[in-house]
Amino acid sequence: MSDDEFLRAVLADPTQDTPLLVYADWLDERGDPVSAAKAEFLRGTVGLRTVPKARHKGFRKRLQALAAGLDTDWLGVVSRVAVENCGNPANENRIGMRVFQFDVLCDRRWEDLRPTEDRGVRFCEGCGENVHYCDTIVEGRRHAHQGHCVAIDLGVIRRDGDLEPERMWVGRASAETLLQERERAQPDPVSAERERRKQQARDAGDGG
Repeated sequence: MSDDEFLRAVLADPTQDTPLLVYADWLDERGDPVSAAKAEFLRGTVGLRTVPKARHKGFRKRLQALAAGLDTDWLGVVSRVAVENCGNPANENRIGMRVFQFDVLCDRRWEDLRPTEDRGVRFCEGCGENVHYCDTIVEGRRHAHQGHCVAIDLGVIRRDGDLEPERMWVGRASAETLLQERERAQPDPVSAERERRKQQARDAGDGG
């Protein structure tokens, strides 16, 4: 089998563990560092379901470190992450304007959703909305601010409230509060590097 064949097998039912584990074995046989990292990520993704809660933080930290160095198109197929900013009708106020709550409102996860022709988009049959896989917090904010459901790549280093728009205060905010807000608004290092690479690719394309 080839990489693409394994990915198609995963997409046939992203909730199943067996395709991920068989794929991990195949990757191990290739013997190169990238394949080894992918194999470890796949086994860690499956293992996260069964390890005691006390070990979840360590597992997730390791998965984040692995994901930060892996191809994000690949991660969009094999990852298991939460759905955020669900487009629930309860998020609309009385005059029909969108209220951004930026909470995990959907009880479904990325792996539960129906794949589409675009591997970065899946359809939630529960709320009838497309969910967008975002490999940077910058992209996540852009989709969230448009009212889209999002699934954020595990490589992104998350911060509290990192999908929220710029906050406004009544009165004078403290220097500490303003500093915290500036830090929250900045992309995390993984997102910043991925955005830099995207811009380089766009510039190279324009130059060609």
